[in-house]
Amino acid sequence: MRMHRIAMGVALSVSVACLGGLAGGASAQDAPQKLSGVAAWNQLVGNSITGKEDGETLVEYYAADGTAKSMRGNEISTGQWALVGETICFRYADEKEMECYRLDVMGNTVTFTDKSGTGSRYEIVKGNPQGL
Repeated sequence: MRMHRIAMGVALSVSVACLGGLAGGASAQDAPQKLSGVAAWNQLVGNSITGKEDGETLVEYYAADGTAKSMRGNEISTGQWALVGETICFRYADEKEMECYRLDVMGNTVTFTDKSGTGSRYEIVKGNPQGL
């Protein structure tokens, strides 16, 4: 009888441990995956980003036709975006050369990293809520 109770206790412990592992595994699958390069950019096309840049609120919208519209404070500018390999490059009217960035997206956050390794993080906002 004592052996039966011990065996039941071990079986119960193993079952609880397995259920705990399954529950932990399920939540890990629900966590957002980090996307880079083209996969990350696909999350931004047709959407906007927002955050602070030089103390002012920045909003940028990326249209599917390659147009990028940017609003910092009350100033709006229009430029072009292009994928170059796994990087995204921008040129606005007041810039002579394209600026290129490596992209990483995690959930609703995007990080743009320039060629020197400096990163800037922004929130992804669905659509074009500022009407840019």
